[in-house]
Order: sequence, then C-alpha cells, then structure tokens
Amino acid sequence: MISISAIKTYSYCPLKLYFQYKVDEKYDDEEYFIPKSLKDLRIDIQDLFHKNLRKVKKEMELSEIEETLSQGVFNQFKATFDIIEEIIEKDEEKEKENENRRDNEIDSKKDPSKDDSNRKSNKNMSQISSEIEFLDEDKQKPPQTLKDKGHDIDEINSLKEELIDEIYLNLKILSLKTSQAMKTLDKNGDELQSLFFKSSMYNYLIRDIGLDLIGVIDKIEVEKGKYYPVLLKTSNPPINGAWDGDRMEVIANALLIEAEFDTHITVGFIDYLKIAERRAVIIDTNARRNFFKSLTKINRIIEKGEIPSVKTSLNKCKNCEYKDLCENS
Repeated sequence: MISISAIKTYSYCPLKLYFQYKVDEKYDDEEYFIPKSLKDLRIDIQDLFHKNLRKVKKEMELSEIEETLSQGVFNQFKATFDIIEEIIEKDEEKEKENENRRDNEIDSKKDPSKDDSNRKSNKNMSQISSEIEFLDEDKQKPPQTLKDKGHDIDEINSLKEELIDEIYLNLKILSLKTSQAMKTLDKNGDELQSLFFKSSMYNYLIRDIGLDLIGVIDKIEVEKGKYYPVLLKTSNPPINGAWDGDRMEVIANALLIEAEFDTHITVGFIDYLKIAERRAVIIDTNARRNFFKSLTKINRIIEKGEIPSVKTSLNKCKNCEYKDLCENS
C-alpha cells in the first residue's frame, strides 16, 4: 500500500524515494520525532485558541483579548520542548556510553591482560588485529541518534525562537480579528467560534484498499455536510499558489476522504503556518488524472524497483542523505 509520505518524497525527488525503499532496510522513527512533535504542538495550540475564544467578551480591550487567547499556550509550548530536549540529552548520553564501550573494547583487545586470559590464549595476533580493525570501522559508524540527524541543542533553540515568532503572529492576527468581529457583530467570543474555527478532525488515519493508499490527514474541516482536506505546512510557500508536492498531498488526502465518507471534494487547502496564510488547491478532473499518473510511477519504483530519471537541483541535493549514492549511481 502506498503511503502519503511516499507521495511527498516522490514529489520532492523520485530518486530519493527509490533509495528509501531499495537501499534502506528499515525506517527510523526518530527521524520523524521532532517534525511530528512540532506539528502536534501547532494543532494543540490551535485547539487552545479555539477553547480560549469562548472566554473572550466584547467589552475587553485588545490587550485583554490577546492575554485571554494565550492562556495555556506557552505552558504547552514548554512541555513539548522539554520532552524534545530530554530525548536529545538521552541520545547524547547513549552516544557517550557507546563511545566509551567501544574504546574499552579496543583497549582490551590491545591489552590481553584486561580480558579473560583463557579466552585470549586461544586467539592469535592476526585475529586480534582483525577485531581491532573491525571495531575501528564500527567506531566510525556509530548508531544514529537525533543529534546525528542534525537535531542538536543549537538547532532546537533556533526552532524555539522561530516557533515563538509564529505563535505570536497567529495570536496577534486572531486577537485583531476577534476584536473587529465583536465590534461589528456585537457578539462575544463564544458566538464567534464557528466563524474562525470550523468543525474539524485532526490526524485522521485513512486506509483504502481500492486506491491502494494510506495516510494520516493533518486536518479535515466539515461544514454543512461537506468535507475539506487541510494540509498544515511549516515550510515557506512559493510566491503564488502551492508547491507541487503539497498539491499532490492535498489531492491524495481528498481521494482518501472521498472513499472514507462517500463524498465528493472539489477543493482542499494548505495552511502555510509561518505566514498564517491559507491557499486553495482545486481538485478537478485534470488534477486527478495527473495524480494517478504519478501514482503509477511511484508504484513502479516501490514494487518493481524501477530507477527513475531526475534532474538534479543544488538546493535539494546538497542536504540529501542519499547524495553520495546518487552521485555514484
């Protein structure tokens, strides 16, 4: 079954998808731990804004509205990053322990007196030498940790600052919208909830055998019996429209929702969270046709091991974990 994450990878680079499925023997969930945690945090913060809006009254000043909407938000923020930092610290401790263990093993091989004499007496020098060589190779390739994947404390602090700016921006925008709406409509915050927050489902897993497709949908908004897939993105958008990969993901989400709820979807949305902007994706016949063409190509890569031809891109390739493999293939 093809996952939406595979579609996303294919849209970024078909050859990267090939290497993922044909070179990697297994996936490491730690690679996705931080992005998933941050996405969940953003959803939790939206829920807090939604709940706090009920407490806002029309007689409040803008500063009071902002303070009310922000209740609990930064506690949630702190709790999430405390967990992330704790995981990274544990990884660092584990890495040091592994290094010490390997160093001790190498030392014991160099000095037979540090190991069991009976076991050592049965080994000749060539065996010891080969073991030392093997351990040296192993030392060069220790088990990967979150830190190895680029998630060190400095990067986490940078993510914190970036996310705080994003939260403040969304808080300011929502506060201004709420203030203006209450003045115009003469209503309290609890009467404005449906105006700013649609009835939604988050992180909804859908598996469809007919489509041979599976994925977790970030958000499904429901309004007047109609379903709308919403993709939550933390990346910067293009000047106009949406990235091809983001469009593909929205179409995949729409097809899964149609199968799950027996409905028809003509439009989906991408929320680019950094700039607090929503962009629409039209899901017409042409969009569906192109999607299924790509799905066929993805299936050939995954199931048949077909090597795709790609155009290299400096920006995409320089940080790719398969760069060396790609250059040598």
